Amino acid sequence: MTEEAVARKARKEAKMQARRAQQALSRQDHGGPLAWRGWFDGSAHPNPGKLGIGALLLGPNGERIEVSESAGYGSSSDAEYAALTAVLQAALKVRPPPVQLLLFGDSQVVINDVLGTTPVGAKGLETQRATVVALLEQFNEVSLRWLPRHRNGEADRLSQLAVDRGSDPPGLTPAVDVGPKSPRQPSN
Repeated sequence: MTEEAVARKARKEAKMQARRAQQALSRQDHGGPLAWRGWFDGSAHPNPGKLGIGALLLGPNGERIEVSESAGYGSSSDAEYAALTAVLQAALKVRPPPVQLLLFGDSQVVINDVLGTTPVGAKGLETQRATVVALLEQFNEVSLRWLPRHRNGEADRLSQLAVDRGSDPPGLTPAVDVGPKSPRQPSN
């Protein structure tokens, strides 16, 4: 494939991702004009197995922060909690801090556990829940919402990339990009 063909393919993919982003935006609650939005996902291959976490954080001015890290070994719930922790930690590093933070994930277990919507917390996840709750308390306005897996495509892609890298220690090879860009949101 020539360099020109590769560049053409990359431009086409970028346009398709932008189109999917606009479609995703039209179907989600975005909060106010200063809201930051984040998506998170964790993967375990097999379950339990190698963990990968993915998170995407988008700012109101086109800022984009991606996290894609291997996260050791554990269950899919461990991976989901690690991904939620990662997106919250990324949001805490933003300056100025987010006025409003809307977070979306496809793990009903983790979201229900954090929100306390079930009478008994998820067994074996007490430490992860305490960590997330402590991070959530550092924000003025934050919401956590479940969305179907097919609407969490970008975070899933980032978590799968991390599992594929697998042997990378967490934090050494994350895909992190901060700065204004054309709006790209999770694919559907």
